[in-house]
Amino acid sequence: MKIGRMAINGTENTIIINDGKRYILGKQDADFFSIPSSIHIPEHKNDSKSNKEEQFLIPLPSVTSIRDFYTFEEHVRRARERRGLEMVNEWYEIPVYYYSGTSMLYPSESSVPYPDFTKQLDYEMEVAAVIGREGINISENEAMSHVFGFTLMNDWSARDLQRKEMAVGLGPSKSKDFATSIGQYITTTDEIEGLIDNEGRLNIGVECYVNGRRYSSGNLIDMFWTFRKLIAWASKGTMLRKGDLIMSGTISTGCILELGAENYNWLKKGDTVSMRSSMLGELNNKVV
Repeated sequence: MKIGRMAINGTENTIIINDGKRYILGKQDADFFSIPSSIHIPEHKNDSKSNKEEQFLIPLPSVTSIRDFYTFEEHVRRARERRGLEMVNEWYEIPVYYYSGTSMLYPSESSVPYPDFTKQLDYEMEVAAVIGREGINISENEAMSHVFGFTLMNDWSARDLQRKEMAVGLGPSKSKDFATSIGQYITTTDEIEGLIDNEGRLNIGVECYVNGRRYSSGNLIDMFWTFRKLIAWASKGTMLRKGDLIMSGTISTGCILELGAENYNWLKKGDTVSMRSSMLGELNNKVV
């Protein structure tokens, strides 16, 4: 099942996709994370085709926090090489993350303003696990039971500013918190259970296109740190709450920094960035 939110003729609606059919549930007063187990689909209108004015909203009512990890070895290695840096041993010891802002979240099909403090705007092709059950000190074996589902993410980045911030040694801040985009729908965990291997890796492919040209193609199967490990680490001594996002970090080949701006230009006003996954759906934004 896929679940999301949409404004239809200006009114908020919860939307689900089940067996390829779209159903409009209207605005739901119940806990968002209980909807998949509480609704009876035959009672709701199948609305696969509509001439109404529709606008995607972010797929969940509230994002409580965003932890963005750094989990793909190939991406880390290539990005560091382009900056003249070697891999650090600590990367293999703990899954590192930073907190991103929750106030500038953009749904699919929305316009993202070009920030006035950068000349090197980049995208980052990522996937997030949406936490649907609270927990602290969660074990790896129990981690997936706390996940409501997965969605596409774009962690927009100002690379020139990021280099200055990283030189201080604290981590990215303003170079990241000005915009984060979230996919059209959350794909619930029951739909992807057959795509998880014995080590907890998800076999889900993702691609990114800029103005119709394919820039990136990768797969979550290449994560060095699995979502099980990310959730277990993030919850050590800290309560994970419903609506927390655990982001995968940039999927291999998933940004211009890694690909090289000599072959793939930095983003500019008017560019359209589209992420696609046969399992997770789409995420489309235009830079304005």
